[in-house]
Amino acid sequence: MSLIINNGIVASPGIKIGKAYIYKGDKIPIPRYKIKDEEIVFELDRFNKALERTKEEIKSIQAQIAKNLSKEMSDIFSSHLMVLEDPIIEEKSRKIITEEKKNAEWVINDISIDLINSLSTIEDDYFRERIIDISDINKRVISNLQKNRTYSITDIKEEVIVFASDLTPSETAIMNKNLILAFVTDKGGKTSHTAIMARALEIPAIVGTLNASSLVKNDDTVIIDAVHGQIIINPTENEITEFRRYQEEFEQLELELAKLTNLPSQTVDNQEVFIFGNIEIPEEVEIIKNHGAQGIGLFRSEFLFLDKSLPDEERQFNEYRKVAEHFNPLPVTIRTIDVGGDKVYAYTKQYKERNPFLGCRAIRFSLENVDLFKIQLRAILRASHYGNIKLMFPMITTLEEFFKSKAITENIMDELRSKNIPFNENIEIGIMIEVPSAAINSDILGRHVDFFSVGTNDLVQYILAVDRISEKIAYLYNPLNIAVLRSLKQIVDASLKNSVPLSICGEIAGEPQYTMLLLGLGFRQLSMSPTYMNQVKKIIRSVNISECEEMVREIMGMELTEEIEALVRMKFKEKYQEIM
Repeated sequence: MSLIINNGIVASPGIKIGKAYIYKGDKIPIPRYKIKDEEIVFELDRFNKALERTKEEIKSIQAQIAKNLSKEMSDIFSSHLMVLEDPIIEEKSRKIITEEKKNAEWVINDISIDLINSLSTIEDDYFRERIIDISDINKRVISNLQKNRTYSITDIKEEVIVFASDLTPSETAIMNKNLILAFVTDKGGKTSHTAIMARALEIPAIVGTLNASSLVKNDDTVIIDAVHGQIIINPTENEITEFRRYQEEFEQLELELAKLTNLPSQTVDNQEVFIFGNIEIPEEVEIIKNHGAQGIGLFRSEFLFLDKSLPDEERQFNEYRKVAEHFNPLPVTIRTIDVGGDKVYAYTKQYKERNPFLGCRAIRFSLENVDLFKIQLRAILRASHYGNIKLMFPMITTLEEFFKSKAITENIMDELRSKNIPFNENIEIGIMIEVPSAAINSDILGRHVDFFSVGTNDLVQYILAVDRISEKIAYLYNPLNIAVLRSLKQIVDASLKNSVPLSICGEIAGEPQYTMLLLGLGFRQLSMSPTYMNQVKKIIRSVNISECEEMVREIMGMELTEEIEALVRMKFKEKYQEIM
């Protein structure tokens, strides 16, 4: 009898059938011992050489990725190099070796554990997923200290589906995609560097399964359905036959959908709909562009604030400029930092709020830390000279917050003018609507902003008073609740009334089953991850706006979420079967 696992997260889509291979990675022992006074110089030299060797390895991996994929993807490992070259970490390591007379492996491992523990306390998947990057660096440095020839994922010489507790970005980067058909991990999430690398390599992957690697044995036959997030261990003959047919259909569909990449995103009745991309880090720009995105609708800037020290203006400027130039003249909407103090100062542990979702986060944090805010604004404004950048403030709850934020921005503009530093004088300044107060007052806000972007992930959470990462009440988190749909319609009406451009960048924007609903509500700009861009475009190119609006009128007369779900599901299936 087959075993089915449904609790994973699809990190990279695809369907594969093959033989399981349990990859345990490098199980490197961490020796702990005291050194003598006369051994300190030798130990420091050993530490220095291990660091240099690790840097060379990372640079080699970067060169390989730049050659096989793109320069942008190779930049994923720039953060690894920054950690290795961090003077604070180096000095701390040397000081402990010298003063506490501990061996280098012991010191490096303890420092890495401290960093990992700091990140693990943060209630944000994106930040927690950086843990694997720290683990990757730690493993490499300790391996080089011991000069061991460790087992590598490149030693796999046959077609397999890899199961592992976790995989580091560097392990994923050197995978042979002709042999590794897919991979499954117990840990990880959709925004991890490992997941991003899997998507770039087009290796199907399911992550965050919690325990899949302990439920499978070497050579078990497995089916990986990295479309619906399902893993079938030791499937029956009927299941294998069914999934082989499904696999062929999926691959054929992908080929057909790929033909849409450069075709216009336009409805049957000639209504243009813009498809933009969401990115976590600049390295994703190539993937987004290759999927036909017409720009970036949401560039999350939080990745810059993960280092031990806060990013200076120059580093931020270079990262923003890189993305702006890559997409120029297409628009790039940069959201100012959307985190709380507990995340930015993860390493210093200044404080931890009881309820960070309702605390000093997003624009509130920026207005409380004006010096930090000004640095980011200067970097964004300077970068605007090199492309079509739009500036967006997150979690605006009151008009006063927007006025304060805009005033600070205008002061920075004056400062740049006085120094003859070029920037886009006509840069558009908008807001994310992601809290009920902004939705309710969208008609007022619309008189003062240049554009709206609806962040449904948080808006649904706040409207329904549901913590979207809480398993106990996850069933309540539903964007099809009539209260959410009424709020979305109110925002659309306010944008039309004030002639304010409107986009939607939450997860529902990238869900093909919601495309007709969003078009019927009045959205004409959808921003999403690249996974389903072509499917969304296929549906857009197959509908009339009038039929979408008729569906919404019917929905607005309903009261129960399950009724709305049933109608949306039925309409999607009808359209999907008709066009696919």
